[in-house]
Amino acid sequence: MLAARIFNEREGNDMSTIYGTVTSGTNWRFLKLQSDIVTIDLDEYYLSDIKKILGILASSIRD
Repeated sequence: MLAARIFNEREGNDMSTIYGTVTSGTNWRFLKLQSDIVTIDLDEYYLSDIKKILGILASSIRD
């Protein structure tokens, strides 16, 4: 996420929020970087709840 922020700054892209995902393929966690603050969603999402995972991903794209 830090690398993405640095890349976007160098390219002149103003990105106020960077979203991140950590996954094993079956377990998912979501993060958000705004300025120098990282927010970690403490919930762990499982592939069995794919609708919720897709909803979170879609929400981050809309932002």
